[in-house]
Amino acid sequence: MGFRLKLREPLPDGLKRVFREQIDSALRMCRHPAKERGVTVHEVRKHLKKLRAAMRLAVGEVGKKRHAREDCCVREIGRLVSDLRDSQVRLQTLIHLRDEAAKKSTKNPFPRIEELLSLERESFSAAFDGWQKQAIPKLERVEERLSKWPLTNINWKQICGAVEKIYKRGQRGLAKTIKKPVPENFHAWRKRVKDLWYQLRILEPLNRVVLEEMAHDADVLGELLGREHDFDFLLARLDKESGDDALRDELARLQKLVRKRGRRLCRDALELGRRFYAEPPKAFAKRISIFIDKRKV
Repeated sequence: MGFRLKLREPLPDGLKRVFREQIDSALRMCRHPAKERGVTVHEVRKHLKKLRAAMRLAVGEVGKKRHAREDCCVREIGRLVSDLRDSQVRLQTLIHLRDEAAKKSTKNPFPRIEELLSLERESFSAAFDGWQKQAIPKLERVEERLSKWPLTNINWKQICGAVEKIYKRGQRGLAKTIKKPVPENFHAWRKRVKDLWYQLRILEPLNRVVLEEMAHDADVLGELLGREHDFDFLLARLDKESGDDALRDELARLQKLVRKRGRRLCRDALELGRRFYAEPPKAFAKRISIFIDKRKV
């Protein structure tokens, strides 16, 4: 069924199934790593993010303290490879920019920077070799604890309340970013957008036409913010190399290219964000609750 609730599935069973499926998918990747470099880390982190978004739907029933404890455990698993993942993102972002620039010239405009980031990625890859062995028992323990979460009395009002809170946090993130458009605010806003996207995907079977459209808009917004964050992330790392004379010319060209594209992404993200978050949070949650009345449990 994937990352969705089933129409005739009891809500407590459905949520626990979603939890279990994301953990099991992460465990499979840990036990059987992909051959392509970076895929395992990316996929495991993606499943963990989806798990955390699903867990937030149950906060109203399990309580903030219990949820916070498990959320912290899941985040700690993701941190096992955060440095490795960060190094991969920086290199992938540079390669994307390199390939774009290569359309006008066959010559690689950033050979020294690419070598620097490749070596850095190799270093982190060696340092975090075997991280799966640490992640597997942690994931298994989280799965066991989540299977015991007391969700018997969870209801759709609580689910809608959780979605409303995430939407409201996204609105606040947008307002803060408009007021002060710095990388930190864009990044924090992006997290809330991604949370909402994941939650809308879980609820899509309630009304595929409407909720798929809402999820699509959140996905597009998240992608814009994600690309903008990758640019800022790359520049922040390379700022540390500003004193290297061998990299000076390449850094200047790259900074000019990134800032031009970054400004466009920020503009597009804010424009879409204003439209997506124009609705009052209660009205947004109400649109979802309308479909619940038609759902047979």
